Amino acid sequence: MILGWTQRIFTLLVVVTLLAACADEVVNPPKELADIEEKFSVQSSWVEVIGQGDEEKFNSLSPALWQDKIITADVDGLITAFDIKSGKVIWETNLKQPLSGGVTANAGLVAVGTKNAQVHVLDVNDGKQLWHVNVTTEVLAKPAISDGRLVVRTPDGRIFAYSLATQKQEWFYDRIIPNLTLRGTSAAVATSGVVITGFANGKMAAFNLRTGDMLWEQSISAPRGSSEISRIVDVDSTPVVYSNYLYAAGFNGFAIAMDLTNGRYLWREDASVTEELLVDARRVYLVDTKGRIVALDRITGEEVWTQEGLLYRKPTGAADNQDYVVVGDFEGYLHWLDKSTGEFVARIHLDRYGIGGTPIVTDEHVIATTRYGYIHVLENPLATSSEE
Repeated sequence: MILGWTQRIFTLLVVVTLLAACADEVVNPPKELADIEEKFSVQSSWVEVIGQGDEEKFNSLSPALWQDKIITADVDGLITAFDIKSGKVIWETNLKQPLSGGVTANAGLVAVGTKNAQVHVLDVNDGKQLWHVNVTTEVLAKPAISDGRLVVRTPDGRIFAYSLATQKQEWFYDRIIPNLTLRGTSAAVATSGVVITGFANGKMAAFNLRTGDMLWEQSISAPRGSSEISRIVDVDSTPVVYSNYLYAAGFNGFAIAMDLTNGRYLWREDASVTEELLVDARRVYLVDTKGRIVALDRITGEEVWTQEGLLYRKPTGAADNQDYVVVGDFEGYLHWLDKSTGEFVARIHLDRYGIGGTPIVTDEHVIATTRYGYIHVLENPLATSSEE
């Protein structure tokens, strides 16, 4: 029997993941945490169960923010909106479908993807189901909502764009993908009338949001090895737009900065990245596949510092907290690092289950979810100083 592409890739990835996990246990044990001198303490505000978690981190069910609400999703289909200050449940909606794609909240709407190849759109105020669309396969990346359109990326190399007004498909793009890929998908970023996303062949491309016409395409990763596994070049991290430039990174490839209008490189540096990038006015912060946290100069791409204190601890992408970055790890710790030096300045242990995605930082709170289905909302330790 000939397997479909989804089953074939998933089967191969299970084998690769198991082999890699065994190898890491023997060759690359997670680094023990060193004692640090803490510059400030971090306090919990509230903790709630948000449903069944994703222990294997195969799904990217990160929450979304909308005004005073945190919207979460669990793998069994439960969508919940919490009051960010009190933790009180504002509404709950059970889609009764396995979810896989993370939550997006924008323009008064919530959008989430399922393993059953659907994207559901809800009212952000009361959780009412408004409409849904069918796509070609499971949705592993957050949908994008921008300029009156819903944009969906699927792991089979396709992009779908729908009108929010009519719920009709406006355009569609199809890209052939390699036989063997990582289990993940670069989310589409929609901004200023442009859609940008990465593909499993190592390419990054920009499209006109209204028409779907391709504006430019560039290579982020290129196959380098002789085996099929070593030649995996997925671009799974979500691109970041900052000051008319696009920043992105790929697996077994590069971290890059390019002109958003034409795709021309500003700089390109060797890197292997699957977690989300963080970009601020001075630097690009990335977490590579070995667990190193690296700061690069935003304009030149030159390395500013590298922190190896979380090697093989599966750190999350970095979140911005004023003069610090925040990352989680596989044992349930959140770490604060100085943006200028990369030194650890604070740490808190949330639980033993591991942080499930890039933390979210607001003026008053730091938000993290764990792989077993808990949401932790902490008091932002810098909130007082930011108000002075």
